[in-house]
Amino acid sequence: NGFTFSMSKAEWVRKCSAILKTVKGHKHAWVFNDPVDPVKLNIPDYFQIIKRPMDLGTVKVNLENGTITSPEQFKDDVMLTFANAMKYNPPENEVHGMARVLNDFFLSKWEKEEESVKQKWRLESSGGQPQPALVGSAPEVLGKRLQDSDFKDDRPMSYEEKRELSANMNKLPGKKLGAVVQIIHDRNPKILQQNGDDPDEIEVDIDKIDDATLRFLDGYVKEALAKKKKKTGP
Repeated sequence: NGFTFSMSKAEWVRKCSAILKTVKGHKHAWVFNDPVDPVKLNIPDYFQIIKRPMDLGTVKVNLENGTITSPEQFKDDVMLTFANAMKYNPPENEVHGMARVLNDFFLSKWEKEEESVKQKWRLESSGGQPQPALVGSAPEVLGKRLQDSDFKDDRPMSYEEKRELSANMNKLPGKKLGAVVQIIHDRNPKILQQNGDDPDEIEVDIDKIDDATLRFLDGYVKEALAKKKKKTGP
């Protein structure tokens, strides 16, 4: 299985996930759970009309992996799913009607929670929340833009080195751990997994990360822990 470390999802993300789960449970939601396949549905002009496709499954993945970085972006992407369906399908079409119903259903749930979600997001974004919030991209969190040259060292890691890296990652403060997750996502987007036992945790299998990324992370984590130790003293 390799080594895994977990980080709890930010509270605002949990709240958005709960709303999305309710919407996906609606009887009409199955139509919007996956990306539109123009070939399968025989609608070759779909991408000419719909410039930014979106679906609820993609929203779920983007919410979990940190691509969605604010409640407003979450709301926009959910509503875009239904707006696209209403734009492509004429009003008398059944899918257009389903999209309208789902959009109203989503808004009725969202409006009840919106202020609370935004409040949590503001708190977590300003560092007032101890749990790591997946906010911002890796370059923003790191304070610099990552270059390919940062990932030149691709020596394979030993079992012991991976074990030490995994243990060190779990010692990181929230914002630094958020940056680690973003780096992994930017370099290996398919590796982040939701923990099956605890859907509020994100799990990463270190054995699936490429060697160059592991070496970069090892340096980053050790430097972060050294700064933390310096700050807190012996």
